[in-house]
Amino acid sequence: MSDIFHEVDEDVRRDKAADLWRRYQTPIFVVAFLIVAATGAWSYYQDKRLKAAEAANARYVAAVQLADEGKNAEAAAAFDAIAKDAPKGYAALARIRAAEVRPDKTQALAELNAIGEDPSVDKLTQEIAQLRAALIVLDGDDRQKLERALGPLMVSNGAFRFSAQEWNGLDALFNDDFDEAERVFEQVLNNSDAPQSMRQRASAYKGLLHAKRGPKPAPAAASGGGADGGKINVTPVIEPESGGAMPAGTAPLEASPAK
Repeated sequence: MSDIFHEVDEDVRRDKAADLWRRYQTPIFVVAFLIVAATGAWSYYQDKRLKAAEAANARYVAAVQLADEGKNAEAAAAFDAIAKDAPKGYAALARIRAAEVRPDKTQALAELNAIGEDPSVDKLTQEIAQLRAALIVLDGDDRQKLERALGPLMVSNGAFRFSAQEWNGLDALFNDDFDEAERVFEQVLNNSDAPQSMRQRASAYKGLLHAKRGPKPAPAAASGGGADGGKINVTPVIEPESGGAMPAGTAPLEASPAK
């Protein structure tokens, strides 16, 4: 009897499995097809993306070569073309390089500032554009304008904050703003997060500053009044033992007030 019940159970399980397969075979085939199709599409996308990046890289290198050869007009046209249809990263870098090779520095500065404020560009590329713009301003010898250009870069989490501080200090030094230059160099020297090489340069810049300015004037001493440096003339009234007035012709004493 147990064998009969076992055979019946086996027949029931087979019937249930066959019924489940008849009911769900179409969805199973669809899901399997979608997985295979998605895998193939992803592989195709990755391959296409890689080829596009390789092509953009080759075009970018060729444009850089033109710029290095001094062919700025051709280089600008090549960078502009890359910026229009290259992948996002190459397009942003091409916009920066195109601005840098413009003969019109006003136009170059405007383009770099636009990239620095473009929300579609990643934060690091924005800061690179701002740093490049600051270089153009630095060449223009406008101290206040440079401070405004470097200001957004000198935030605590800025990727180029130490470079911005260094440029600000050097520009202050070249413009004989010695107090500001010394403040900036001290700030870099005392910041343990600053690169060691930059801290060494800041120390060297302080040496140049001291050589250019000379010894820093000491604070003025407290004055007791008058234009003679705080000294006063006093005539001591000393009577001789025999009495009478001080002998004629005795010079008064020169004394300094107590500190």
